Amino acid sequence: PADFQYHDTYFVVAHFHYVLVTGAVFALIAAVYYWWPKWTGRMYNETWAKFHFWWTMVFVNLLFFPQHFLGLAGMPRRIPDYNVVFADWNLISSIGAFGMFATPFLMAGILLASLRSG
Repeated sequence: PADFQYHDTYFVVAHFHYVLVTGAVFALIAAVYYWWPKWTGRMYNETWAKFHFWWTMVFVNLLFFPQHFLGLAGMPRRIPDYNVVFADWNLISSIGAFGMFATPFLMAGILLASLRSG
């Protein structure tokens, strides 16, 4: 019965991205941090790498977790204009998206800095 309630809501979007995309992204990040010293012979700044991990963890949760609440509240998918009731959770999710936008640049900066001074 719950499938009918959640079908075509943001709950489906949130669950897919939260489980599959996040799992793949964290696996790629972990692999690059593991293999980088072996590939380049240079060590990255571990403090910055931990900061990068926690930054990513916080903002990925800000991005996708509120979408579960939006889906449970009945916000539909593929609609260009949403009811104002959903604005607060959408704002939180948007803040998470902007934070996540910075994460690859932060990681690239950490890795490029290791090439110069690692």
